[in-house]
Amino acid sequence: MARYISIIVELALYAREGQQSTIKVLSGGLMKTRYVWLVGIAVVLVIVVVGTFVYASHFANSAAQTQTHTAAGPIVVSPTATTGAATPTGTSASSSSSLQTFQIAPAQTTASYSVYENLIFQNKPNNDAVGTTHSVQGNFQVQTGANPQVEAMKVTVDLSTLQTDSTMRDNYVRQNTLQTDTYPDATFVSVGTQGLPTSYSDGQSVHFNLTGNLTMHGKTNKEVFDVQGKVVGKTITGTATSTIYMTDFGITPPNLANIAIAQNKVLVTITFTAQSA
Repeated sequence: MARYISIIVELALYAREGQQSTIKVLSGGLMKTRYVWLVGIAVVLVIVVVGTFVYASHFANSAAQTQTHTAAGPIVVSPTATTGAATPTGTSASSSSSLQTFQIAPAQTTASYSVYENLIFQNKPNNDAVGTTHSVQGNFQVQTGANPQVEAMKVTVDLSTLQTDSTMRDNYVRQNTLQTDTYPDATFVSVGTQGLPTSYSDGQSVHFNLTGNLTMHGKTNKEVFDVQGKVVGKTITGTATSTIYMTDFGITPPNLANIAIAQNKVLVTITFTAQSA
């Protein structure tokens, strides 16, 4: 910050010296008036630029202090002797006799993130940056009828394919934020559900929570997705959303020279279609 101020002040002094030299050669009230105006403009520019950088630095520091979050860490799971599936400690796996396997259909599935960013020079303090991709793979098992279940879900998203409305932003996020050359994927593995109905009929819409472990950027944390969906014949459609925090996964929220600053909090959404195997 001090370096920017020093450079601006030096430029202002240089402009002033140049104007003084000109006045020595060219006399007259008009030239003196012009000199005064130019010096005044230079001073105003210095104040505006310095003030902008001071504000940007203050906003960046304030944002960093107010967006701290403590990571939940992974859910501890233990192998089940009867089925070989992983279940949360202290719970038991359901019978697999009536479970049906569904496969994610990537062409009809979209994974996205939404994060607010402050674009200071564009005067957009709450710009909603949205990145999307169809590169979603995975499967899960569902039991309908009496005692409905959703189990054994594993979904992987290729983070390197996420795109927003800005190629510059996408390149920065891939290289500096998500570091997709080293950590290309995000993977969610379900552990349990909360809020499923006691019975399920074909075509019925349901709303429940799906808890599991999300692994991204080399770290794993418990995350809960809010799910709405329905089964119609051999097809499942729905939407799953969760709010995560970048720092929970060792990711530094994007901050480009204190003039483009992203929040720590991110809304993750998967709008999915799955077909029975």
